[in-house]
Amino acid sequence: MKKWIKIGIIVLGIFLLLFIGLNIFIKSYLSSERLKAMILPKAEALTGRKVNLEDISVSLFKGVVARGLSVKEMDGQKDFLRMKEFVLDYRLLPLLKKEFVISKIELISPFVTIVKDRQGKYNFSSIADRFSQKAPETSQPKSQGLPVSIVTDRVFIKDLQFKFVDEEKALPDVLAALDMVFMGSVGQDRTPRMKSGQISIKEIKVILKGGEIKTTGKIDMDEQTIRANLKTAFGKDSLDLTATVKDYLKAPEITANLYSKELDLGKWMGLGGEEKAPKKPPSKEPVRPKEKAPSQAESRADMKLKASGAIKVDVAKYQGYIIKGLNVTYQYVNGAVKIEPLGLQFSGGDVYNTEGNLGGKLHFNSARIQETLKGDADLKLGKGVIKGSPIFEKISSLTGIKALKEPVLEEGSFRFDFKEEKVFLDGFIRSALFRLSPKGYMGFDQKMDIPVGLKVAPELSKSLSKEVAKTKFMTDEKGWTVIPLKIKGTTEKPDVNIDTERLVKQIVPELTRDIEKRLFQKKKSSK
Repeated sequence: MKKWIKIGIIVLGIFLLLFIGLNIFIKSYLSSERLKAMILPKAEALTGRKVNLEDISVSLFKGVVARGLSVKEMDGQKDFLRMKEFVLDYRLLPLLKKEFVISKIELISPFVTIVKDRQGKYNFSSIADRFSQKAPETSQPKSQGLPVSIVTDRVFIKDLQFKFVDEEKALPDVLAALDMVFMGSVGQDRTPRMKSGQISIKEIKVILKGGEIKTTGKIDMDEQTIRANLKTAFGKDSLDLTATVKDYLKAPEITANLYSKELDLGKWMGLGGEEKAPKKPPSKEPVRPKEKAPSQAESRADMKLKASGAIKVDVAKYQGYIIKGLNVTYQYVNGAVKIEPLGLQFSGGDVYNTEGNLGGKLHFNSARIQETLKGDADLKLGKGVIKGSPIFEKISSLTGIKALKEPVLEEGSFRFDFKEEKVFLDGFIRSALFRLSPKGYMGFDQKMDIPVGLKVAPELSKSLSKEVAKTKFMTDEKGWTVIPLKIKGTTEKPDVNIDTERLVKQIVPELTRDIEKRLFQKKKSSK
């Protein structure tokens, strides 16, 4: 028994000596000074910035641990990047052959600050320029460096802090806190190959003039697919995004669905960046050329992208309207966008207080929306009242009928056709006392050319202004006065007048019939 104890002690001692020997070997071969001498010059040459490293240590179990790593700005004072710890796990056996094989990379509490200055230049531009330039190949003696082979199958980034600041204030400030894990490797050609990854978004905060938008969630990915589940909040409003991106490296195919239980659309549409900083006097530098059209490569990349999905909102508020059941299904293929169907129900409203529903479809090219927009929509209206409408105020002023300034309606129906950079409309609104039937178009520049047929009941005809009452208007079989109108100008400053051309066309046949009737009666009486 004692013999086995002695053998065990001897074996344990051998392993202990071996461990101590390996530890001494590693610390002597990968000493702190040697690692600093190997890392810092290469890092500074690669970035063109001052790189600081407080401490670096080597352990048989913990690997290489660098503490207090920082990359300075061009001024050498402020931090562009700083990191609490940078940990490299290596494989022991290759090290015995003087090969440093990294098996795991761990970044702890990195903090990156991106700044866009008033000239539109980013603080990482100089680093990007250096990466874009091919470094000259130089032969170095083996004694100057240690062969490094990256076979990293795991990359951990814990508590990443990101900050973006636009000094011109054209873009909002952004703050982000993330955790990331990636599994994969780097091939002999130094091309990264990712097997899987996960990004945990603790919070992305976008600071705007109207408030802060906060996003949380997770993004999972593998070699072929990215899956995202994100929640975005703005005050009491929240949006849930579920998205899948297939073949994201070659020909991305996106399926993204957006859902919200309740939204204040007016609040979201009112968001904007901070007030822009005052611009400096124009410099004497030559004027930059205009932005170039997308290259063929960019166009081909855009053509490869496909996207589809749905946007659903249970209840939304906008300009006094309560919108229910908002449902939009979209597709994007080869630069063409198809929205079909589009549907919603609404009630309330600041200008037109009513209830109704809207349904339609739209098609357009994403690069030339205004020129290529085509589609149609049907609008059904229920009982309501129109308030503060410049068009009806003009109609009321022209005719002298006060009831048309804020008319009460029973129903309405309109058909809209989108084409030729215009919205063509045809429909009606009516009440017990009047009927309005517009048929014309409004351009995307807000200019209108809309002939309108206005019929007013005998009760309202009595309210016609003296000037308008002098005009000979037609009356229908029910005794309603038919007044042809022409609406031009813009939606904000409409111009409403009597359509004399149509009036003549209406009166001439009536006069002809009246003359024929009198001649017939005269001829009959002469017999």
